[in-house]
Amino acid sequence: MKTAKNHLHRLSLATMAAQACYPLIRLATGSPSARKYNLSISHQHQFIWFRVAKNGTRTLLKSLNASGVQLDLAQAYKVRYPVRAYRDYYKFAVARNPWDRLVSCWHGRILRKNAFGYPEKLHQRLHDFSAFVDHVAEHDVERCDPHIASQSSLIDLNELDYLIQMESYAEDVAHVFRTIGVEGFKLRVTNRTQGRKHYTEYYTDESRDKVGRIYEKDIRMFGYRY
Repeated sequence: MKTAKNHLHRLSLATMAAQACYPLIRLATGSPSARKYNLSISHQHQFIWFRVAKNGTRTLLKSLNASGVQLDLAQAYKVRYPVRAYRDYYKFAVARNPWDRLVSCWHGRILRKNAFGYPEKLHQRLHDFSAFVDHVAEHDVERCDPHIASQSSLIDLNELDYLIQMESYAEDVAHVFRTIGVEGFKLRVTNRTQGRKHYTEYYTDESRDKVGRIYEKDIRMFGYRY
């Protein structure tokens, strides 16, 4: 699987053709992944990264580029991958406290700019964080925009080798690339929101509990607490 030359988000023609055939192949063999994922793949270092929005993605992409790690599938969105063909690849993802992640999403995609492209009246209403939580609650977080989707829906948990935690991001990333065998990998932190308060200061008791219900699966599977 590869992305097109000079286009980080567009699949190569061969990969696009394979994607079109995967539903039929799955019926016959069960091989391609059932869900579509946002993937980055290096064939040289034999790893698959399940990218989860708002979980240190830009920092890791920048660090990989600066460390000379070539991504054959760079920043592909909503693609299936042949599970059996990549059985021996090292697979990792990054998880984050769901309450913290949602605050980060609100800052980056509502306050900083209207990244979701909402009508102006709705966008202004969602400047209130509790209103934003109510809005997210109206979505099916198993099948929606990846910035508010449940993290567990964005990761093939059955195939995962290592889960990086944002709370120990630098140490966990270093562990992953030592395991993969990438020499001289250095983390280059970027995209930090300036002046942001601790995530707990944005919640009321009601909105805290509502987010706990929205992302109950993530909280249970990844062991998070408010």
